[in-house]
Order: sequence, then C-alpha cells, then structure tokens
Amino acid sequence: MPIQPSMPHRSNSFDILRICAALAVIVCHHYYISGRDGPSWMNVGMIGGVAVMTFFTISGYLVTTSWLREPHVLKFCAKRLLRLWPGMIAAVVLNIFVFGLAFTDLPARSFLSHGQTLEYVKNLLLYRAYVNLPEVFTGNPLATLMNGPLWTIPMETMCYAALAVAGLVGVFRYRWLASLVLVAFVLLFVARYNADFTGTMMHWWEYPAYFACGSLIALHRERFLAHAATITFGLIPVAMFFWLTGLQHTSGLVVLPALLIFLGTRTSVVSGWISRPGDPSYGVYLSGCPIAQAVYAVWPGMNFYASMGLSMLLSMLLGYVLWHSIESPALRLKRYLR
Repeated sequence: MPIQPSMPHRSNSFDILRICAALAVIVCHHYYISGRDGPSWMNVGMIGGVAVMTFFTISGYLVTTSWLREPHVLKFCAKRLLRLWPGMIAAVVLNIFVFGLAFTDLPARSFLSHGQTLEYVKNLLLYRAYVNLPEVFTGNPLATLMNGPLWTIPMETMCYAALAVAGLVGVFRYRWLASLVLVAFVLLFVARYNADFTGTMMHWWEYPAYFACGSLIALHRERFLAHAATITFGLIPVAMFFWLTGLQHTSGLVVLPALLIFLGTRTSVVSGWISRPGDPSYGVYLSGCPIAQAVYAVWPGMNFYASMGLSMLLSMLLGYVLWHSIESPALRLKRYLR
C-alpha cells in the first residue's frame, strides 16, 4: 500500500513513482473486478506486483533514511503510525459507512451489527487484513470484496517493526553489520522463497525483500547517489541475463530497487508540478478498489476502459481530499516529536 514518509516535494520524484504505482494497482485490479482476463500481451498480475514492489522499495529507502537521520525508536514508531493510521481510519470509515451501506444487500442495522463488519474494524490494528464486508457488491464478479489492497498494510507494518527492532538492538550503529543482515535476508529469500526455484511466490518474503533492498541503498546513500546512473545501468545486463535464463523474479530484484531509487532521486520541473498539490498515492491505494467496485456496480455495461479511467479519476480526487483533510494534517504533528 500503500504508505512511506514524504520528503520535501522539490527534492525528488518519489511522489510521481508512488502515484503511478497506486494507479497501476487500479489498472491491475480492474480486470479482476470486471471479470475479465488481461490481454495476451499483458501480464496483469505482474503490473500489480511491480506496483507493490515499488511501494516497498521506496518505503525501505525513505524509512531507513528517516531512522538514520533520527535513531530514536519511540519517535520512529510514532512517525510511522502518523503515516499509516490516519489514512487507514479514513478507509475503514468510508468502506463501512459509505461504500458498505450503499452497496450491501442487508438492512443497515443488520450490516452494521454483522460480525464481519465488526471484524473489519480490526484493520485499524494494522496486524492483519480484513478485505470483505457482508453482502456487498453481490452483482459484481468479486462479490463481497470491499478493499483487496489492504492485505499489504500489515506486511508494511511488519517491515517497520523489524527495522525498529534492528535499530533498538544496535544493528544500525554499524553500517557493515546492518548491510550484512539485509543482504543475508535478501539471499535467504532468493534461495528459499523465490518462485524461480520453488514455483510459488511467497509475498510475505518477496515484498519485504524489496523493502530490504531499499534499506540497503539508504545505508549507502551517498555512494549510490554519486554513481547512481552507473550502478543502475550496469545492473540492467545482469538482470537481462537472469530474465533470459528463466529467472524472471530474480531479475526484477536485481535491477528494480536501484532503478526506482535512481528515478526517485531525480529532480525535474514535472516532479515539482506533480508534487505541489500534495501526495495522494496512499489515498489512491486505499480507495481504488472500493471505488472500482462501486463504478462497476452502478454502470456494469460501461466500456471497460472508460470504467477503468473513471475509477482512476475518482480515486485520484478522493486521494487528494484525504491528503489535504487527513493525512497532511496528521503528518504535521511530527513537529511535536522533535
């Protein structure tokens, strides 16, 4: 999800990457929500997977940079909660009291008192995802699904917690030790939990491996930024070798984190223009699925691409509303943590 601390808008292009990733998740899910298979030339699942990899890589980089800048565990945890929790509260409220009540087949009182609805509130604990609500969107191909992308939020929370524990026990006091731990984790994933070798991708290992790669780059930030282009483009032939030998998942892990941080640390007129209105990416990520479900439920006969475009537009609008009304005010509370 969605879901990492923003840096000054004029200094990078991470907002653009996050917005593109959030919209890519909507594109991917819209096929499933509409009950369609992706075109033969497009791996729909890969689009969504790369989008989530993007979020976790950028998150690992920025969150680790934040820890290195201020290695205080309580402040670190408070900042992470200020980034995740307000948006999640808004999502749970909207999912239950707006989309839920509007699109459930149950009477309002029965819906609100239903065990599944009460359980849905547990999303606020950030340790487990509850994505369905009772009798919602029953005419859609994905009946009862309210918000599928929520399943990545506990994984993100786990990465934050692991980084906080590592910092608390002193791992990040020594760059060599932190680097060794991160490399060991990535190698463990590649050797034991990589779909290239097991045939089954275990996302609870895959996405944290991208987080670890982003964290590793943050540890060597100065060196990486000094040679970012050389490192990134030097890794492309290595990634192509793995791809051509049938190790596609390994290929992505080799080059994607470096490419994302390379692109994210670039500055341009476009990046400043995009970032100026705010960062709607987390709101888009959290609202894209229920909005797409609602669009399909109201206009099931709409042209597929028009429906997708409308879902993306409405998600962007709601994303900006959530940013300015909830997320940005919450993040401003960080000044009291100094």
